[in-house]
Amino acid sequence: MSIYDQALDLGREIARTNEYGQMQRAERAVLADPAASKAVRDFQDLQQSYYRLRMQGHDLSEDHLNRLKEVEDKAMAIGLVREYYEARMRFHEVVDKINAKIQEGMTGIPKACGGG
Repeated sequence: MSIYDQALDLGREIARTNEYGQMQRAERAVLADPAASKAVRDFQDLQQSYYRLRMQGHDLSEDHLNRLKEVEDKAMAIGLVREYYEARMRFHEVVDKINAKIQEGMTGIPKACGGG
């Protein structure tokens, strides 16, 4: 089996995890709710605009950070949005553990978050 076939199998296994399924269901719920969907979009748009500012060499002001926190808090006040972000975090923890195991396989050095 080639390394690419193994990667494909790994992707299929990841797609079968509870964490991936929960994230997908939470995302569908957000997309089906106009208020939740708008809140996520507003937060992500603001995050991206601030990221672009930083990449252009600009520092974010206290007002920028306060605005970002305000938009984030507004989004997280919506239960569906909070559940979606929590599900995403749990899924990314799984991906981080998988990446740590891949690194361990490449280097022979176990990572602290390796889990198994």
